[in-house]
Amino acid sequence: MTGGNLRQRRGKQPSGRNSTMKEESPGGTDSIGAELAPIDQLRNAQQKLMMSHQRTVDLHTTWRAQMFRISLLIIFVTMHQFQSPISTCISDIKESNEAAGESGETISGLEAAKLIFTESFCELLGVIIASLLSYFLALSKNTPLELDAWPYVASSAFVPPCLGFYFHSKKLGCLGTGIDDSSPPRQFPVVVIYHTIVTFAFWFMKNGIQQCEDHVNLVNESIKDFQRMDKKIKQKQQLREKAAKKRQK
Repeated sequence: MTGGNLRQRRGKQPSGRNSTMKEESPGGTDSIGAELAPIDQLRNAQQKLMMSHQRTVDLHTTWRAQMFRISLLIIFVTMHQFQSPISTCISDIKESNEAAGESGETISGLEAAKLIFTESFCELLGVIIASLLSYFLALSKNTPLELDAWPYVASSAFVPPCLGFYFHSKKLGCLGTGIDDSSPPRQFPVVVIYHTIVTFAFWFMKNGIQQCEDHVNLVNESIKDFQRMDKKIKQKQQLREKAAKKRQK
């Protein structure tokens, strides 16, 4: 009896597996049939790319607003740097006039103004560059501008002269006889560094948004191609149906 029961049970096991396989097979076909068509997949990808593009635009807007706030701080820094050579030159002129008070060879007001302007010309260019950059960032807070906008081009034109004057006279002092190793050093124009940061930031943002737009355009073209193919297929089917109806008649 036990041997017969075991044989019956062994014989029943394959049938159970076959039944489970039969039950699972319709589910597999349903999952395959539930997959999206290629054009629907492209439309989903288009929506995701559009969302990514909008997020990138919002992020870049935030970056430009933050750079504009920093540019205001840079203006104050350049103004502080602008005061340093002026105060140093004024003190040198006072000392020179006091020393030459008895002989009468003093520096007049016009000559002093020329010396102060020449001594602080590098820092004056820094103030101009910072102001132009701030104006450029203010204009591009909501709508991004290209690097060929006139405020940025003008600020870029002043960068080489600013660096040239800095490397030409790294020590402060408007009277050549008083300049030595003990003279205070001229501060490096911070605005040149910020100008470089703004340039690379705008270049990076332009490339990033261009890549997003290229991806969106590529998906749009693919969707158009699929739509054209669907139209051609439908037209062929209609022609076949018409030909079949004519044959039946």
